[in-house]
Amino acid sequence: MAKFLKDVGMEPTVPEGGYFMLADWTALAKKIDLSSENDKCKDYKFTKWMSKNVKLQGIPPSAFYSEPNKYLGENFVRYCFIKKDENLQKAAQILKTWKDTISKL
Repeated sequence: MAKFLKDVGMEPTVPEGGYFMLADWTALAKKIDLSSENDKCKDYKFTKWMSKNVKLQGIPPSAFYSEPNKYLGENFVRYCFIKKDENLQKAAQILKTWKDTISKL
């Protein structure tokens, strides 16, 4: 998962344990238009935009922070990697297709 997240332009943090991986998505911010999303936090905007436009669901980490600290998670998206291999391969293909699309911008 870290490889295909990195290939699309995110910066994953590889965990030492657990089922989730965080990735910094901000390098992609200038390639997408989040203005259609009305959420306060950037990570909510990004995950909703990804779900609608790329058909890949992530979790906004700021959901786990108290109101004054939500900004700490805004540059990241959380993905679960304890999935069947075919689901991870499908996610990799979705991101590859999206990468090909945004690289033309």
